[in-house]
Amino acid sequence: MSAPEQYKIFKGLQRPLVFKIFKGKYIYWALGSVVAGVISGGAASIIFSSMAGAITMVMVAIPLMLFTISKQKEGLFSKTKEECIYMIPSQTKLDRSADIT
Repeated sequence: MSAPEQYKIFKGLQRPLVFKIFKGKYIYWALGSVVAGVISGGAASIIFSSMAGAITMVMVAIPLMLFTISKQKEGLFSKTKEECIYMIPSQTKLDRSADIT
């Protein structure tokens, strides 16, 4: 009998994927911003004119990209940040009468 074959396991990069200035999930957000701009610009150019389509594409894609950049600056993982102080009562009960004697 022969020994079982050993295969190398690829564990990935162990880091978030980076494309230009976008990291991780924000790459997809940026791609969605561009696609939304192209679709809305295409619809506006069909309905109105090519100039209106170009303006619409810019007016949709750029604010969405800026929104994506601002969300990325907040962090890769969105967490709620509370600005208050929590006071947690103790669960242990002390026998104070034993200390007096």
